Amino acid sequence: MQFRLMRHFITVAEELHMHRAAERLNMAQPALSQQIKALEARLDVTLFNRAHRRLTLTPAGEAFLDKARLAIAMVDQAVSDARKTARGEQGVLNLGCVSSAMFDARLPDALRALHSQWPGISLSLRTGNVQALYSDVQNNQLDVAIVRAPLPLLPDDLQARPFAVEKTVLALSRQHPLAASATVTLSSVKGESWIALSDPEGMGLEQFFYDVCRDAGFEPKVVQHATDVPGVLTLVSAGFGIALLPASAKTLNLPNVVYIDILDRLSESELTLVCHRIIRSDVLKKFLSTLTRG
Repeated sequence: MQFRLMRHFITVAEELHMHRAAERLNMAQPALSQQIKALEARLDVTLFNRAHRRLTLTPAGEAFLDKARLAIAMVDQAVSDARKTARGEQGVLNLGCVSSAMFDARLPDALRALHSQWPGISLSLRTGNVQALYSDVQNNQLDVAIVRAPLPLLPDDLQARPFAVEKTVLALSRQHPLAASATVTLSSVKGESWIALSDPEGMGLEQFFYDVCRDAGFEPKVVQHATDVPGVLTLVSAGFGIALLPASAKTLNLPNVVYIDILDRLSESELTLVCHRIIRSDVLKKFLSTLTRG
């Protein structure tokens, strides 16, 4: 059945006057009358009583009106959804990130801007290590990933964009002899027991930690590993060792953990956004545009 006929029927049912309905539809009254009769013939029911030159709905017409309105509303919503999706105004952003990226202010700021401007876009957020996130982007399980340098060699079909940089701090338990210090040098803690993240070899925050320590002239003694930043800080709080972390970790106000600034001129820790070189997702384009404006 043509949805145009259903729309015309609804208008006539609302007006209960063929001339006024024809004016609303910007068409000739005889043509509208013929369409209603054709609809009744197709349905094999009488939709309107026409006694005394006055239109009223029959019980069949009332039943058909309810479902016709519902059907038209669903069609209109389907058209709207299709158009919004085509424009990237609704859909799902499949975003992956390393755990340490979740505490940098730029990520929630970007997501807040995205949600504010395009509330029809929902978020699917997944955390993992650098290598796993790379693989998920390449296999189209993620639209984009935010990972921490150093990075593995990028496949030809992926690109990397700078996302954020931040300084690093030392995390110590409150019982540590240096816990009351305003600042420390790395050489003053080179003999300490360290907690590190478990990243794939040669990449991520773990490799950054080793590189910084080696630049300072020592090889760190790592006694424990954790899979994410909260896990590292839990071990620090329990007194297993100290940790070198991005300054954004300070947003995690764990009991018994203090953060100390480092005097050394260390390299800043870099967060990098990874996605396909050819961006087909309009939702991802919207997300990237929020970063450009930021």
